[in-house]
Amino acid sequence: MALALHLAEIVIATLGIFFGFFYLASDPAKAFALVTGACVGAVGILAFVRHVVFHRSDALRLGWQTDRPDWQLEVGFANLAFGVMGCIVAIWKPVFPAFFVVLLGYSVYLAQAAALHLYRYLAGPDRSSARLWNSVIATALFAAMMAGFAARALRG
Repeated sequence: MALALHLAEIVIATLGIFFGFFYLASDPAKAFALVTGACVGAVGILAFVRHVVFHRSDALRLGWQTDRPDWQLEVGFANLAFGVMGCIVAIWKPVFPAFFVVLLGYSVYLAQAAALHLYRYLAGPDRSSARLWNSVIATALFAAMMAGFAARALRG
């Protein structure tokens, strides 16, 4: 189940970024609402469900099995906090400063996750290309694109 949720997150994030770029020149407010709602709101809430509700399946998917999933619960709660903020900012009175804060906050959070995954990749026995691309590179690129949208939100 964790894999299905993770794949859904990837699809939603990809669509959010795509439509964000698609509408950026013609309707920046719509572009930022789409990116924030999809990439922070929906992805954050799905990540919460994946980390908290399906924590065993997710730990297995990551190769980080444990009898004490406290770290997953904490990560899930952080994702939920960002996800709720992303939905609120995208739907209720969306303004550029709020887009900036939420997008930058989530991108910093995910950049740190990518750095942790890179450390685990380099220090651990599993050096598969799939792990490198999915956990490190894709996460870092996603964080960078959201940071780019955050920087663009400063201009309104």
